[in-house]
Amino acid sequence: MPDEAIKKIIVRAPNWIGDAVMATPTLTALRRTFKAAEIVLLAKPAVAALFEQHPDIDRVMIYEDPGPHTGFFGFFRLISAVRAERFELAFLLQNALEAALLAYFSDVPKRLGYATDGRGILLTAKLKKKSAPPHRIEAYLALMQLTCEAGQHAKRMEKTLPYLVLTASERASARLFLKSQGVNLNKPLIGINPGAAYGTAKRWLPERFAETADRLSEAGQAQILIFGGKSEVTVAQDIQGRMQADAVILTGKTTVRQMMACIRECRLFISNDSGPMHVASALKVPQVAVFGPTNPEASFSNGPHDVLVRKQVDCAPCRHRECPIDHRCMTGLEADRVYRIAQRLLEAPLKKQPAVFLDRDGTINPDDGYIDSIARFSLFPDVGKAIARLNKAGFYTVLVTNQSGVARGFFDAAFVEELHLYLQRGLAREGAYLDGIYFCPHHPDWMSCDCRKPAGGMIDQALSDFRIDFSSSYVIGDKVSDMLLAEALLPAEKAQSVLVKTGEGEATQKKLRDSGKIPDHVAKDFPDAVDWILKQKPRDATSDEKRRT
Repeated sequence: MPDEAIKKIIVRAPNWIGDAVMATPTLTALRRTFKAAEIVLLAKPAVAALFEQHPDIDRVMIYEDPGPHTGFFGFFRLISAVRAERFELAFLLQNALEAALLAYFSDVPKRLGYATDGRGILLTAKLKKKSAPPHRIEAYLALMQLTCEAGQHAKRMEKTLPYLVLTASERASARLFLKSQGVNLNKPLIGINPGAAYGTAKRWLPERFAETADRLSEAGQAQILIFGGKSEVTVAQDIQGRMQADAVILTGKTTVRQMMACIRECRLFISNDSGPMHVASALKVPQVAVFGPTNPEASFSNGPHDVLVRKQVDCAPCRHRECPIDHRCMTGLEADRVYRIAQRLLEAPLKKQPAVFLDRDGTINPDDGYIDSIARFSLFPDVGKAIARLNKAGFYTVLVTNQSGVARGFFDAAFVEELHLYLQRGLAREGAYLDGIYFCPHHPDWMSCDCRKPAGGMIDQALSDFRIDFSSSYVIGDKVSDMLLAEALLPAEKAQSVLVKTGEGEATQKKLRDSGKIPDHVAKDFPDAVDWILKQKPRDATSDEKRRT
């Protein structure tokens, strides 16, 4: 099917959080294939929350069951809503008959998915389930071959790592929430997730979690956080009651997005095979994944910082929710083994990588005054391609921008975040992304703050959020404040400054020349600045595949 002919796609998401995270590489492939199309994700509420800030989709439709979409009449209410959207392609990641019925009765002309549950007749393009690769990531991605002619699908099936996105404000809110729960943020945070939605067979023993957490707390003076859903409060309390060290129960107290943000604050995560395990992996949090009856070849997260631990037994893997015998796959896994692996992860040095910090207005987009509507925002030519080159070279890419229009009342902080999500979605179409976005909302005269450039507050926060080597990094901008930002951490560290001639760049160059402050490089525009950076001596950047995508 011609990519440009498809203008509107509905993706039926899996119903489980872990499966949905494993589907994110396929969403990335869809986004890069159908650049001009609107991609809408249809998902149950918990899964929908995962994707509120995800740049590979344009919006989410919520399948509210229980709720208005429950039962026969509720299902046809949903069909009516989907039909009204006039989708041209349905990409069915969920394998149930219901998903195919929904697409068929919603008059979506092209319907792609696995021929399972007797639904093959309802699909216009299909794969046999027995032909699917064993791991769910590859199984979802294999469906991309249905979007192109035979022999042309290698690029579309190019594997990327699962990823999820949090905003800087969500992370800041998570820190405030943790503090309100009595968490000592000055200690390393270790999260444990002792639950599993599928059944008790997937759960490692509470006393083993407690012993491991106690030993880790004592060895590293760490703060233990217990995660889980509302149905898992009892097991969390059981573990807390067995522990000698203080443990803070977050079980049942967080929304999905709060759970994501709190996991991201952890130095280490220990989890059963579950949704939070995949969330931790997608957020690049080092973790020990405890497997028992389930098959790691199908569902282990296998991220760059994940370590699998299991007890090999003859009866595993199995598909039992409750063990019918003696639960030997879990009872045979001693706490000492998990502790030693966890301690090794904690002691491993966190390798830092260089970053490119970039200004916004005047640097990557025209500076037309206070941009108070998305309609007024557009990127300079080839900015997306330039950022993609930085991504592939392994640089963190971090946007830092002064937005005093918030304090002046021209727009609010929510609009700035909406605009930045629009920016991320535009970059995703070019195969590019920003690792972090930070903005200062304060007035330059009315309020003293440490975040408004050239002060280094936004740099400090980025260094806290990511493993960045600032002395090997670059700052690109068009203003004096951007050039001075490269020196914000002196005398400890200094980045290289790159002035672009777009925006206020030419006037800034004269000011700097008159003051005797010369940037490390002057570039015609942002892509030219990236060309220069990539020609410099390699600065030990980890490859893009290993770092994020």
